[in-house]
Amino acid sequence: MGNLFGKQRPALPPISQQDQAILQLKNQRDKMKQYMKRNEKQMEREKELAKQLIKANKKDRALLILKRKKYQESMIEKMLQQLDKIERMVNDLEFAVIEQKVVEQLKHGNEVLKRMNQMISIDDIERIMDETKEAAEFQEEISSMLSGKLGEDDLEEVEKEFAELMEKEGELDLPEVSSEPLPTKIPEKIKERREGVALEAS
Repeated sequence: MGNLFGKQRPALPPISQQDQAILQLKNQRDKMKQYMKRNEKQMEREKELAKQLIKANKKDRALLILKRKKYQESMIEKMLQQLDKIERMVNDLEFAVIEQKVVEQLKHGNEVLKRMNQMISIDDIERIMDETKEAAEFQEEISSMLSGKLGEDDLEEVEKEFAELMEKEGELDLPEVSSEPLPTKIPEKIKERREGVALEAS
């Protein structure tokens, strides 16, 4: 029976220390941002409250609220500085991870290149190059001959060979034609035979 739960998912690669450090920094950054948003809303409410207390002639309470609001502003300013440091740390760590992967890939590429150089020597490469060059030159020569691109010397040799073959074979033997004129009078025997055949027919 097949697996009722389908194919098993491949195991995820283990999380490195760099990844854990980056994740922790990002979590801390997100918490600080959420805290800052809550404080900003709280400071807006306290500012409105201080206005109402001043209108109600409760200046002492309004002053106390404004002092607390100022303290929260200073805390937010410090948190912004910390956030900036955290962002730089996250960027540095991420760049370091990428740089490490690039270095590992370069090392792997160098190892592969070394193995390939060990498998094929310089003499083998030169021999293959020479064989390839000779094959290309031979192919070009054949192609040139087949396409009718013969030099003048080649044409002279072809014509010479053709002339030699003609001399060996000789001209065609034709029957000799008589030089005597054809007879214009019909012989007497043939004439008598024709007259006899004509009488029998009548």
